[in-house]
This record gives sequence, C-alpha cells and structure tokens, in this order.
Amino acid sequence: MNLLHFVGYFATGLAFCFMVLSLACGLYYLAELVEEYTVYTKKVIKSMTIFVVALHVLLCIFDRLPVLNLLFSIFCHGVYSLNLATFPFIRLTSVPFLSSCVLVFVDHFIWFKYFTRHYRPFMDIASFFGVCVWLIPFTYFISLSANDNALPMM
Repeated sequence: MNLLHFVGYFATGLAFCFMVLSLACGLYYLAELVEEYTVYTKKVIKSMTIFVVALHVLLCIFDRLPVLNLLFSIFCHGVYSLNLATFPFIRLTSVPFLSSCVLVFVDHFIWFKYFTRHYRPFMDIASFFGVCVWLIPFTYFISLSANDNALPMM
C-alpha cells in the first residue's frame, strides 16, 4: 500500500464524520421547528399520513404489492395517527404510543421479509422503506421533543 491509499481512507472517514454531523444538525433544526410550530406540525403530520396511505393504495393498484401487507401498513398508520389526538403531549406510557413502537418493528419486519423473497431494485426498496414504512414514525420520533416545551392546555 502506498500513501495515497491512506489519504483515501482518511478522506473517507472525514467525509463520513461530516455527513453524520450534518445529519445531526438537520435533526436538531427539525426538532426546533417542531417545538416552535406545534399546531402546524400536527397538520403536516396528518397530511403526510394521508399521503402515505394514498401511496399504499396506489402501490396496490399499480405495482401489485401484497394486499394483506399493505392493509397491515395502513392499519399501522391508523394507530400512529392516534397519537395526534393529544399532540404535542405524547405520553410515553400511553397505549397508542406503545402500540406504535411495536408496530413500527412489525411493519418493518413484514416488508423486509417480503422484499427478501421478491426481487426489486435496491432503489425501489430503499424508497419504499423510507417513505412508506419509516417516514411517519420518524416524524413522531422527532416531534417527541415538542412535548417537553409545550404549555399545558386546559
């Protein structure tokens, strides 16, 4: 090995560190926005959930994804939406929150199992997981910090 390989490894490590730092800064900024605009955030989460559920229906029609898996994912998004009833006050011991935590992993496992048995290009799978499986739970995860700074309501 020559010196250029070590420079390449060092640059790759440095780029990875910058990427992680950028992601952390972006998440911090999103959490600040959620804390500042809780009413608007609730509307955005509701609209995103409607979009994702509509996308599930379209995937059933056009891409012929399994109906039972899609119905389960729609059910999961319905359970996630139960957390909006008390938003931004999400109690970590409430039934909707605990159910959401379990259903995120079950939904991920069901779709992972499906895509390991049925070939699709990696970009399709990554996009599906990012938008249809992880987007809404990740949004709720970011919005958990809004609970700490919200004023109590009567």
